[in-house]
Amino acid sequence: MSESTNTVPAKTDFTFPNSLATLNIPPSAYISDHPHLYGLIVGAVVILNSRALLIQRAATDGFPLAWECAGGGVDSDDATILHAVRRELREETGLTMTHVQALLDDETEFDGREGRWRKLTFLVQVQSGAHGELPAVILEPKEHQDFAWATEAEVKAGRCDGREIRLGYEAQRAVILKGFEMTEQGGSAGE
Repeated sequence: MSESTNTVPAKTDFTFPNSLATLNIPPSAYISDHPHLYGLIVGAVVILNSRALLIQRAATDGFPLAWECAGGGVDSDDATILHAVRRELREETGLTMTHVQALLDDETEFDGREGRWRKLTFLVQVQSGAHGELPAVILEPKEHQDFAWATEAEVKAGRCDGREIRLGYEAQRAVILKGFEMTEQGGSAGE
């Protein structure tokens, strides 16, 4: 079943399926609908040319040297949750999000100093490099020190290019693998 695509307001250049329209809302509206939450974190799983982008946290940052997908806290001035995904991806990798394909996970919650947080992780598409190659990744060195484009087998094995890929939390591996599965099927949530 094909799903029509919405384009967000003219100031942005990414699209998303109708199934994600309920998340194209201001963060404050989402928190109002989920009063047990203090805040939101977003994550962006990027899979291009059968490889997932993983970035390694800086040795001097929280969760030192752990690998993860791009993401971070949703700011109160983010126009919508989906805009927060775009902003975090751009800040952490320099990549430009063109499409939010699917919501991969909205069940990860944890307690922080201020209260309960929920992480929403999305499968996203980005502008590819020249001639369909992997795009250049530009890291923010205060937050991340390395990156890898890992195959599905490498994500499963926890090793890529001879390096151990120790994720910040193990459940993230299942979310990334779900992204590979959805990419292989060519589908999105709700289809």
